[in-house]
Amino acid sequence: MLKDISEWERIGYGGKSTLEKEELVSPEGLKYLIKYPRKFNQGVSWEDITELIAAEIGKILGLEMMKVEMVTRNGRRGCLLRNFVEESNAMMAEEGGALLPSLVEAYIELQESPLKNIELIDAGFQVMEKFDYWEFVKTEFMDIQIFDIFIGNQDRHPFNWQVLFLAEEGAKFSPIYDNGASLGFRFDDEQLMMKAINVQEMNKYMKNTKVKAGLFEKKSVKAKDLLIYIHKHYPNEFKSSLDKLIKFDTERYIKFIQSLDLLSEAQRVWLQHIIPIRRQKILEWFGKEEENYE
Repeated sequence: MLKDISEWERIGYGGKSTLEKEELVSPEGLKYLIKYPRKFNQGVSWEDITELIAAEIGKILGLEMMKVEMVTRNGRRGCLLRNFVEESNAMMAEEGGALLPSLVEAYIELQESPLKNIELIDAGFQVMEKFDYWEFVKTEFMDIQIFDIFIGNQDRHPFNWQVLFLAEEGAKFSPIYDNGASLGFRFDDEQLMMKAINVQEMNKYMKNTKVKAGLFEKKSVKAKDLLIYIHKHYPNEFKSSLDKLIKFDTERYIKFIQSLDLLSEAQRVWLQHIIPIRRQKILEWFGKEEENYE
């Protein structure tokens, strides 16, 4: 049975977002955010559950993730997120999209650029390299690229990552958050089962993966192009990120999926297939690209 937090005090509505959110305070005085899955006229969304699963995948990879818990509030299910700014005792937190406009002209030009694929990725990273805190966050920024491709995250735009400013550590990349638009979150049970048992469909789904790379608000780039670019231009960070994927404990992941009572049988089968397959495909890509760029 999920924890019921109906009695928690609401202090806000979470700002502008594609998901309905409420800002809450626990009885202990700690700040949280609850996110509810979207409602569509057609199709489904179980992105509160995929938010939870993505957080576990990130932890298995060794990444610092926002804490996620499934709860109910006033009869509705949602995912409860701990406020990491308060938890980290940060002096300030700034979203990527709020920081990059310090390079206003370059940032606006990037969002309006007609470039595509590798050329667009290159333009994006040229802007990032002018970012004041780039050297402080570069390693973690590369980690989220591999992570997002691994889970098929479709929504890592510049307002879905943050830099924290801590009294002793200075600038620091925040825990990773807003990962729910991933793992086939819009597929219904029939679609999930069909894809899970069809190797061609799985390969097609992986091949067609596009990501926003933490750089673009309305544009997306091919996941494989992004990997090729990072491997060529940031080889040390790429190797560090890929090592995490190589060491990913698939057995621990499978046990976690099997432990979730909230999943339908189709969701369970899908999730047990898709992550091992995506890991295998990324590692295959790496082998090919490594030969190309040595």
